Amino acid sequence: MKPITLSMQAFGPYAGVQTLDFTELGHRTFFLIHGPTGSGKTTILDAMCFALYGDTSGAERDGKQMRSHHADITLPTEIAFDFAIGSDYYRLRRSPEQERPRVRGGGTTTVKAEATLWKRTGITSQEDGLVLQTGWSKVTEAVEKLLGFRSSQFRQVVMLPQGEFRKLLIADSRDRQSILETLFRTEYYSQIEDALKEAAKAVHKKLEEVSAQKRWVLQEAKASSDEQLQARYAADKEQLTTIAAEIAAAQRVVAEAQQKLTAGQLAKDRLDEQRLAHSALAEVEGRTSEINALRPQLAKAKQAAGLLEAEASLTARNNEVSHALQYLHEKNERASVAGEGKQAADRGLAMVTAKEPEREEARRQVTRLEEMTDKVAALISAGRAEKDLAQAVLQAERRASEAKDRLACLQGNIEAKTTSRDKALEQAAHAARLEGEAKQAAQASGKRQALEQARKELQLAEQQLLSARQSAEATEISFQQAQHELSLMQTAWHEGQAAIMAKHLTTGRPCPVCGSMEHPCRATSAATLPSEADLKAKQQALHKLEAVKEQKRASLSEANTLAKTTANRVHDLAVELGEQADIHLQSIMRIAQEAQQAWALAKQAVQTGPALNAELDALREEEKAARKEVELSGNALQAQSGALAAARATWMEREVQVPAHLRDQAALSREQRVAKEQKERLIAELEQAKAAADASAQALATAQSAAIEADSALVTAKQRAAQEEHSFRERLLAAGFSALEEYKAAKRPPKEIQSMESAMQDFGDKQNAARERVARATANAQGLVEPDIVQLEVACKNAQAKKDLLLTQSAELQSRMKQEDSWIKNLAALSAEFAGLEARYAVLGQVSDVANGKNQFGMTFQRFVLGALLDEVTSAATKRLQMMSRGRYHLQRTMDRARRNAAGGLDLEVFDNYTGIARAVTTLSGGETFLASLSLALGLADVVQKYSGGIHLDTIFVDEGFGTLDPESLDFAIRALLDLQKGGRLVGIISHVPELKEWIDARLEVRTTDRGSTASFVLS
Repeated sequence: MKPITLSMQAFGPYAGVQTLDFTELGHRTFFLIHGPTGSGKTTILDAMCFALYGDTSGAERDGKQMRSHHADITLPTEIAFDFAIGSDYYRLRRSPEQERPRVRGGGTTTVKAEATLWKRTGITSQEDGLVLQTGWSKVTEAVEKLLGFRSSQFRQVVMLPQGEFRKLLIADSRDRQSILETLFRTEYYSQIEDALKEAAKAVHKKLEEVSAQKRWVLQEAKASSDEQLQARYAADKEQLTTIAAEIAAAQRVVAEAQQKLTAGQLAKDRLDEQRLAHSALAEVEGRTSEINALRPQLAKAKQAAGLLEAEASLTARNNEVSHALQYLHEKNERASVAGEGKQAADRGLAMVTAKEPEREEARRQVTRLEEMTDKVAALISAGRAEKDLAQAVLQAERRASEAKDRLACLQGNIEAKTTSRDKALEQAAHAARLEGEAKQAAQASGKRQALEQARKELQLAEQQLLSARQSAEATEISFQQAQHELSLMQTAWHEGQAAIMAKHLTTGRPCPVCGSMEHPCRATSAATLPSEADLKAKQQALHKLEAVKEQKRASLSEANTLAKTTANRVHDLAVELGEQADIHLQSIMRIAQEAQQAWALAKQAVQTGPALNAELDALREEEKAARKEVELSGNALQAQSGALAAARATWMEREVQVPAHLRDQAALSREQRVAKEQKERLIAELEQAKAAADASAQALATAQSAAIEADSALVTAKQRAAQEEHSFRERLLAAGFSALEEYKAAKRPPKEIQSMESAMQDFGDKQNAARERVARATANAQGLVEPDIVQLEVACKNAQAKKDLLLTQSAELQSRMKQEDSWIKNLAALSAEFAGLEARYAVLGQVSDVANGKNQFGMTFQRFVLGALLDEVTSAATKRLQMMSRGRYHLQRTMDRARRNAAGGLDLEVFDNYTGIARAVTTLSGGETFLASLSLALGLADVVQKYSGGIHLDTIFVDEGFGTLDPESLDFAIRALLDLQKGGRLVGIISHVPELKEWIDARLEVRTTDRGSTASFVLS
């Protein structure tokens, strides 16, 4: 990317329209952006970064905060940027969200952020060109694709703002990894790490599952191993063969016992049947006398059954006489009651007829009340009108009062808003100063917190160092003691072996050690002879102590390194803070917080000032409307009060014409209803009395006629009953009954006669059947002897029980063998699967561990790739740093780790050729740090361009840092930047160092005025 023109409008300190044409540089590719502090040098880089990505070069402010305080409110904030990428040309225009004056009326309105990207390749006129993208985020995405960088990467390799390019140099290993990941896009290597880890984790999980399944199968089988389970299966199989032979023998014994039991039960059943047949016959023949007595009773009952119909007819005629007599009695009583009713109805009619004057008064009352209806309606209408007007007056009074209150409230709001506006303007005037104070206080607070944390870490590191030293010394003492004990044990063992050998020496036989035939002084040992196992155990214990000793030494070395590193960091932070290093942390944090709050209030005041003015204008307009509302509401109240007085007079006039208790429509209706009901009741009472007199006369005549008819019916019923009784007595004598009592004694119900006949028939049938059963049972039991059934059942039951037990054992054994066979097959399959998984995990697990940093360097696959890239960066950076430092320093990557559990491979150090010692980059001075940071940033730019295909690094900007260099170092730094011009790269540096004006012939001079800053190119 190479800039062509940059136009800033109401942006930062540039109040108007400031256009910078970089083509004025001509063939020059190295220029200085120069001007006093705070004039707006960095704002030029902010404008470029804002146009491309929508944020500033330091990524600390957004576009809304970059609005110029000097700009006229009618001038919008906007950046237009023309740039080239290779042979293609583009134009960008961005404007942030901002407050703009309303087109109509007063006040402001919020305008949304806008962004547009055009392609201008081949266009020579001032037209914008072909639109590639619109919209804030979409334009940013398009720029990232064109440049190949995101905003954070752009600030690392193209635009190096104040303090930003130091990050890569002084960052810890983890932060440096994050930066390099973003620049070189090595996320794919991280994905490979994750894929390997997940694959290994899946295989390991499957291994654990298979192992758990094997343990579960063995646990379920209650076996300690596969071999034990197989041996148990073979033993069960052999036992099953033995049980099968025993079951066949038991089945034969059960069959014989069942045959004997069946024969015995048959003989017993036949003998029992013979006894039961004789007993049943005796029982039947015992009822013979009872059956013989029943025969004459049955004959008499059948004779009496022939007279039942005649008896029923006689009873019916007697019942008719009784009913006729009762009917006559009832009709006589009704005739008597009807006569009494006739007399009462006549008396009632006479009393009602006498009430004619009362009925006439009721008619007149109804007429009077109906005439009051119109008067009451008029009164109610007048009362309603009076109430409506009274309510209207109340509402008018309330509106007038509310209008006055609203006016008073608006006047109070105007006064309060005016005070707030004046206060906001006063706060806004100090916004720039408070911003600087807040940033300085925040920076001091952050460093003081870092110092506090570093001091705590130093205290902990020193404690760990002391603990590690004590632990190492104790381990060394234990190791020496174990060495001494092993030496003594070995000596005792050798002496004991010699003594044992000496016991077996005999004169005349050679010594197996020296070969002598004589043995004048044989070896002896008073110490206890240690065993070979004791020696081996002691040696193993010594080896373990030696390993622990080496581990303690390593821990001591790590603790010592950590303590020194932490102490250096504490010292550096204390030097940077100066006197503030000894001020209490809470005090510094409180000061930073107060400064931040003051700045926040000032920023808010800057933003709220125009809004408060607009609100004041709106409130004043509302005040005018409120005054008019007060006037209108007062006029309306006066008109409503006059109408109320007239309506009240009309209502009082009509009220006099209506009695008090009838002035309500409901009361009048109620009185009218009562009067009508009274009139209708009296008329109905007369009609009812007349109807009752007529009805009672008719009822008396009807009752007398019915009594005469009932008397005639009674005479007829008595005659028919006498004739029926004579006929029944003649038939009774003909049937053989001398008296009515004899007939009643012989009479039986039909069901009882049928039952007697059935009993006699049943007796005969049972007697014949019992005799036949006795004959049959006697023939079947001929020659049989009573068997011992109990003994036969016991024998059969025992045989069956033995067979069942054997069958149960066989079934249990078969079921167990089936389960054991299933377990054996399952274990075999699981073992085969486990072996395959184990072989796979042996390779995959190790590759995953190595790729994910489980190695002696704690380096992951991605970190290894980044390390190789960092080597190229440090190599490119060292070429420039050696020149800038006059051959003293070169950057290099170190594999050492600050902590044992920290990832390694991306830490940087500088090799000092003066001392011949490599040391941490944090030990460099301020000027040396700037040179190293600049070298690293330039080297990084070279390597990023090398690996990022299609990316054109045609421009680089460096913001400040040169003021920390001595003249010679400044000269070397400028030479290194001049080297970047090879290949046509445009280099711009921001500095207020006076010497640079003499060395660099092309300058972009920034000047300050009381109405903002201006900038222009100056060429020597």
